[in-house]
Amino acid sequence: MAVRSGMGNIITRLRRLVNDGTAGVWADQDLQDTLDQHKVYVVREYLEPRKNYTSGTAYEYKVFASRWADFEENGSGTAYLKLEDGGGSQRTYGTATAQWTMDYIRGLVTMGQDQAGTAMYLTGWSYDLNGAAAELWRERAGQVASFYDVQADGHRLSRSQWMTHCLKMADEMDKRARPVTVHQWTQGVFEHE
Repeated sequence: MAVRSGMGNIITRLRRLVNDGTAGVWADQDLQDTLDQHKVYVVREYLEPRKNYTSGTAYEYKVFASRWADFEENGSGTAYLKLEDGGGSQRTYGTATAQWTMDYIRGLVTMGQDQAGTAMYLTGWSYDLNGAAAELWRERAGQVASFYDVQADGHRLSRSQWMTHCLKMADEMDKRARPVTVHQWTQGVFEHE
């Protein structure tokens, strides 16, 4: 299975979080699979308009912010990410003045023209890179669990520190990860939180 074209930037950034810049530990597909376990489908999220001063008492609204970040990229703007106005009309992705562009990392939409008074809604996949990194660091700790300390001729190699380091990094990434919420089931009945 091929890695989706919109995952390149996210996978590269995840590699940096897990110290695998040379792709010597995980294949891209492995990282995408882990990321897919740490994603949220954002559906028609109302985007917060950013008021930008232009001159005198004039303002414009071209930038809209999502509460989410690290979106899967998509060149066409339809398969993995789409933008709609309040009436449900989908906006065309691109760089022309009537269209929009996306800062996928920060979750910012920039319109080509002023959108004062227009509500904008975003749908797409948002990834938790820190949550995925925590899982990968724990996996790496398992890979080095058999490492042991060696001492010979007055030299000491403390290889066991590698596992301790991996577990500490997993804890650090867990602290930065998005909170995880679960729905509680009681005697077969779904309860809302």
